Amino acid sequence: MRSSRPFALLLCFVIFVHDVLYQKAFFCLSYFCAMLYVVPTPIWNKDDITLRALQLLKDVDIMVCEDTRTTKKLLWMYDIVYSKKEFLSLTSYTSPSRLSHILGLCKDYDVLLVSDAGTPWFSDPGKTFLFACQEADIAFTVLPWANALIPAIVSAGFPTQNFVFLGFLPTKKGRQTSITSIVQSSQPVFFYESVHRIQKTIQQLVDAWCVWRVSIAREVSKMFEQCLTLPISDMLEQLQSWKIVQKWEFVVWVRNW
Repeated sequence: MRSSRPFALLLCFVIFVHDVLYQKAFFCLSYFCAMLYVVPTPIWNKDDITLRALQLLKDVDIMVCEDTRTTKKLLWMYDIVYSKKEFLSLTSYTSPSRLSHILGLCKDYDVLLVSDAGTPWFSDPGKTFLFACQEADIAFTVLPWANALIPAIVSAGFPTQNFVFLGFLPTKKGRQTSITSIVQSSQPVFFYESVHRIQKTIQQLVDAWCVWRVSIAREVSKMFEQCLTLPISDMLEQLQSWKIVQKWEFVVWVRNW
């Protein structure tokens, strides 16, 4: 029988050459064309960042961020000099003229889009900005990594091949409709909730006859990370008695069967 080793070596060589050429092609594209880089930042633990993200934080001089002070603290934490970088704040209240100015920069220069924590465009003002970039045909690439949702999905004690993610629930208009859709969903539902509304949300789920179990995760990747699954009535009692520390944001997931 003829050995398959030469063929395997040839295959490995072809794959290696393909990867090298692909990386060179992407490098050339990003070198000659302006690129917007969407860079996730750690939710809390500063070690939860990729090498590529660190390199871009060092190399790119125009940074679009939620809070410029928070981003500067992030750079200081990684010993990155930022005195010559330009910082542009992007919030839900950014004026159309300011947004147009930022889009103009993205057409001519490499720009970094970062959030205060986690992945931009993931329940933060970055999503509106990237919609505008798509409409303006601005090239952008999204780096993978940090958000609180994926750890919650992985740690859920039930099948999650299919699920519904709602982001933050509406605070006023449409809130009751969202609560009803959660209770009636045939798939697990994940959403984010503020510390100021977590008790109210669980109470509304109880009032809407959600009778199954509910899970919450808080302070994901932090020292006092907590993930808890209880019957929903017990979860409400734990919250009301402050047996669950109520700080920062929560990831909540509900399964109704």
